Amino acid sequence: MLRQTISRTVLDNGITVLSDLMPGTYSAMVGAWIPRGSRHETEEINGLSHFYEHLVFKGTEKRSSLEIAHLLEDRGGNLEAYTTRQETGFYAQVIREDLPLAVDVIADMLMSPRFDEKEMEKERKVIIEEIHSYDDIAEECVGDLFNKIHYRGCGLSFPIAGTVKSVRGLTSEGLWEYERQVLEDLPIVVCAVGKIDHRELVDLVGRFFEKKKSAKRPFANSYSANAQRKTLFKKELSQSNLFWGTSFEKSFFQMDFIRALGIFNVAFGADMGSRLFQKIREDRGLAYSVYSMTDVYTDTLGWGVSLATAPDKTEEALEIAAREFQKFLNDGFEKGELERTKMNIIGGLRIGADSAEKRLMRMADQMMHLGKIFSINETEAQVKNFSEEYLVELLRGAFKNAPFATAMVKPK
Repeated sequence: MLRQTISRTVLDNGITVLSDLMPGTYSAMVGAWIPRGSRHETEEINGLSHFYEHLVFKGTEKRSSLEIAHLLEDRGGNLEAYTTRQETGFYAQVIREDLPLAVDVIADMLMSPRFDEKEMEKERKVIIEEIHSYDDIAEECVGDLFNKIHYRGCGLSFPIAGTVKSVRGLTSEGLWEYERQVLEDLPIVVCAVGKIDHRELVDLVGRFFEKKKSAKRPFANSYSANAQRKTLFKKELSQSNLFWGTSFEKSFFQMDFIRALGIFNVAFGADMGSRLFQKIREDRGLAYSVYSMTDVYTDTLGWGVSLATAPDKTEEALEIAAREFQKFLNDGFEKGELERTKMNIIGGLRIGADSAEKRLMRMADQMMHLGKIFSINETEAQVKNFSEEYLVELLRGAFKNAPFATAMVKPK
């Protein structure tokens, strides 16, 4: 049994503070997460969350962008950020004694950004170049195309970074309204992992996030899903990239099904020993890149298959994937497959427990998407206790009426 000490405190201003003690470490990791991402935007302001993530690095009321860059790096630490469809996160890794500095820097960026007009225009150009770089990566293009057609009608269809058109239209007024929501509306989550004293962490967050006034509400999430097929042709490609997948309505957003889908995904296509990898790559040599994946939001789950092949082999590879998928629904797991998959997941959890970053991200993801924390021991027990009959029954029921979509990016 892994000894894991997770502590939780909710401050009067609505900030949730979580810590996971790793006593044998020299470092600490800490981060703050905002429950707003590209799914909470409109077409006109698509990319605003990502724009905000970039702009808070460009200076605060008391620090320049250069000072932000140097403060932690000059002491061996690092500061990172990212935006997803569901949330925006900022996190740092530092030596243990620099934990107060890390909390100070992250809080300063979120509580007191400057949004200088000149910096905005420079960063707007940077993000447009970032969008162009994604356009050159077929795997990114096909993923965005799948989301666009499958989730048409809701915010999950929008690209995280926005479009060139929407980014050109983003304004300082939009950024200041985003900042008002950070200060007044959105429930921030602060997580820390390492040699952490929880009481000290709570005091630090209370002091440095004192401008945070309240947490009235998270953003409402909308969901719609469509069965569709669409192909995009691009001149400069030599391979075809495909994403075939589906998602599940809110009634399926329950822990048993979330765990069941994760177990199925590992067996079907997450690793080298999976059915997809063996059938499509090892047995037939049709693809170099082939895998399946899951997405967990706050109200829905997504699942799909990604592969890249020669243009004349794409349909064959998709047929094999669909055939193996149907075979699973008909026949369930092969002999020994479920036990191997469970040990794969449990082993991965235990190995990941040695990594402060994996523990931090696991804690933040669970809190942001599920609203509660499951310890590694709890997760192991849940995985172990699944019977094959119950697991297959859950999956058959969910996949029965799920709307599948297919996105393809091919050379002209």
